[in-house]
Amino acid sequence: MKTAERSKRETLIYDTMLEKSQESFTLALELYNRPTIKYRVEAFSFFICNSWELMLKARLIDLNGFDSIFYRDNPSRSIALSDALKRVFTDKREPLRINLEKIIGLRDTATHFVTTEYEQLYAELFQSSVFNYVNKFNSFFGIDVTDRFDQHFLSLSVNVDGLDVNAIKSKYPAKIAQQILNESTAISDATDQIDSTSFSIPIDHKTYITKNKKDADFIVSVVNDADQKTAIINRVRDPKNTHPFSFSGVVSQVNNWIQLKKVGYYVKTPSGEKRRTFNSSDLSLFIKFFDAKNNPDYAYKHVVGKSESFTYSQKCIDLVEKHIKEHPRSVVDHLKLAIATNQDTKKETTPGA
Repeated sequence: MKTAERSKRETLIYDTMLEKSQESFTLALELYNRPTIKYRVEAFSFFICNSWELMLKARLIDLNGFDSIFYRDNPSRSIALSDALKRVFTDKREPLRINLEKIIGLRDTATHFVTTEYEQLYAELFQSSVFNYVNKFNSFFGIDVTDRFDQHFLSLSVNVDGLDVNAIKSKYPAKIAQQILNESTAISDATDQIDSTSFSIPIDHKTYITKNKKDADFIVSVVNDADQKTAIINRVRDPKNTHPFSFSGVVSQVNNWIQLKKVGYYVKTPSGEKRRTFNSSDLSLFIKFFDAKNNPDYAYKHVVGKSESFTYSQKCIDLVEKHIKEHPRSVVDHLKLAIATNQDTKKETTPGA
């Protein structure tokens, strides 16, 4: 339904829905990232669901008119979030839909009883839902929600220590303990089966030891004769968590960012036209210039028999976005020229700087 076809009252309600959706989303982030809040899992689930409900109902109004957000047999009652979700995302296998269905289930559970362990279970789904919301709000309404705050606030401050089965069994009655463990298994299985960041985004907190103070987030000292001994250990990192993006996934993420931030990216084609999307050829240039496949910060090599493939990290995506932002109209030409003239591909100098 076009805006001109709505009554003034309907337009006011529609605009209010969009505004309140963004407010609810912002409140969900603020509450979750506030260190003094212990009720944050429940609070986040309530407000993120509310933000999605208002957004999806506004989308249905655009698609099918104002009456579409009410039940036909009860016109005075607006449809539930779960119904709005199914009507907008009609494919039940859609990772975004499955993600939100899981969070809706948590919200419903949270009205009764939620333990602190649920943060470990749902943190990666929460993070995915945050990015899904931002991308869909921009796609549906042409509004960048992150104009309200710095984009780094989209990253949730999560306390993820992993679940200790024995500790859970000793801490809770048998029925509650079993419920937590069952839910943990269900989410883990779903994450394994649904290979999409629209369902789950790995949250991996790492600690590095460096001799360079300016590179440190905090400083510790090593004392040889200390009473309390410690050891520096190397922990095997799961590439599914550290490098979750396929080659095409990186291309998709960069294009979403270009659209979201309205970056003036384009590449001149041989025919003289301007291509405004980031494609696989562009990514291949970045990978070659920065020797990304040989840098574990950017790529992970999977070897099965004689075949090998690569997956990529968020840091790789950040690298590409950084240089596109600096030279949106010339970065590809500079990369081609640098590679052709055999410029050192291992230095992260800005192409064209």
